[in-house]
Amino acid sequence: MGRLQEIVNRQEEIQRALKALEDLAEPEGDDAQRAQTLEDRASAADELMDEFDTLEDERKPLAAREARRARLMQDMQDESRRIPHLNSDGDGGGRNDATVHVKAGGRKQDPYKDLRTDIVRTSYLKEHVASRAQGTEYASRAVDVIEQFSEDLSPTFAHDEREAATALIQRAGRRQRPLLAAHVLLTGKPEYTDLFWDYMGAPLDMAQRAALSLTNANGGYLVPFTLDPTIILTNAGSANPFRQISNVKQVATNTWNGVASTGMNAAWLAEAGVVADASPSFSNIQITPQKGSAWVFGSYEILEDSDFETELPGLLADAKDRLEEAAFATGTGSGQPKGIVTAATTVYTTADTTGHTAAIADVYGIQAALPARFRRNASWVASISAINRFRQLDTAGGSSYWTNLGQGQPERLLGGGIFESTTVSAYTPSIGQLVAVYGDFRQFCIVDRIGMSVMYEPMVKDQATGRPTGQGGWFAFWRTGSDALVPGAFRTLKLA
Repeated sequence: MGRLQEIVNRQEEIQRALKALEDLAEPEGDDAQRAQTLEDRASAADELMDEFDTLEDERKPLAAREARRARLMQDMQDESRRIPHLNSDGDGGGRNDATVHVKAGGRKQDPYKDLRTDIVRTSYLKEHVASRAQGTEYASRAVDVIEQFSEDLSPTFAHDEREAATALIQRAGRRQRPLLAAHVLLTGKPEYTDLFWDYMGAPLDMAQRAALSLTNANGGYLVPFTLDPTIILTNAGSANPFRQISNVKQVATNTWNGVASTGMNAAWLAEAGVVADASPSFSNIQITPQKGSAWVFGSYEILEDSDFETELPGLLADAKDRLEEAAFATGTGSGQPKGIVTAATTVYTTADTTGHTAAIADVYGIQAALPARFRRNASWVASISAINRFRQLDTAGGSSYWTNLGQGQPERLLGGGIFESTTVSAYTPSIGQLVAVYGDFRQFCIVDRIGMSVMYEPMVKDQATGRPTGQGGWFAFWRTGSDALVPGAFRTLKLA
């Protein structure tokens, strides 16, 4: 709308200037002077009309696009489907506090109607929606926004992703639900998505606006929530299985905190005997999301002439996935998430000290070494070479493993799912190599700080001279962390 309005305003100025030229009195002086004055006026009128025609060529597609956007907005409001109520208050109860905004006749109202976006944008949100009623109102509006993104309007926002986004808000606690809802409300408007793609397509045209919006306080250029990777699950075919099998949490603060306990013991008690103190002890588990980032830049020519902006979201998602997979597998926990191989400190060492290989007995042995509490839901994570090594041990067609690994079904080893990780060590027999992790991955927690930011730098400068280099670039960042909630819930297979 900004550029379209500028064009309309300028065309109105041109029309007034042409009218003023027409209203000028007849020139005075001799014939030559009058002829020169009339020629100057005609030349000025020609320049104004040429400028008007140029602006008109630019205005028509912008006006058509704005009209289409307005029609889509109206259609979305008039034909959106009825949305089910939220059926949980996020605190474990069964209340149905959320109110769905419905018009007479069953058609939904605009979820942004009477919404104070100034409050949604500010830190005052925490206090303003502290009550349960206010929090569920924001959550209801956010669910409306998610559901109103139809397949036609957002083909990349598939049905299962809408379900995942809705479930994320439904499961959130009373304090976190309004923050999640605010993220959706701020980034879910069709106008926001249109503006984002306009910005990605022609960032230099919006350089001034980008420069004014690079800080969180000013809103920033966040990726629209329909592309937010914190609500996109890794599919089963990925070599990064951790988000699929682990315990994934979302936070709106800088840390996730949990409580652990070794439990309490019961004892037999004789008649009139004094009962022993069985009070459990507790400890704190804290996971701090670490910042991942990506910076990509290029010359103005390649950014303007190529289709790079449409590829950027996919490139960012791929880079993020590969970075996280490596960290979730073997990350040190210092400046990056702690990986499962690092966190699973209890190892099971194979028996073969000569060839440094694993045998069937080792597979059974590591399963028996895992505490009973965690065996029922245990899975295996290993490299493809280790998985194939385990497969080769099955020389009896499944009798040694209870489950045949060659059925073409999701692979299972001794009843537990087996998943490939590209970063866990490849199976090349050598002393001390950690080749597989076996355990209950519900006890491996991935914590995402909600939201991913993408900022455009319209003018890259030379570090030595400070002069422009004729380049622009994008800086993306997000925060995620991981750690084992219960290290004893895992066993790592180590070659002797």
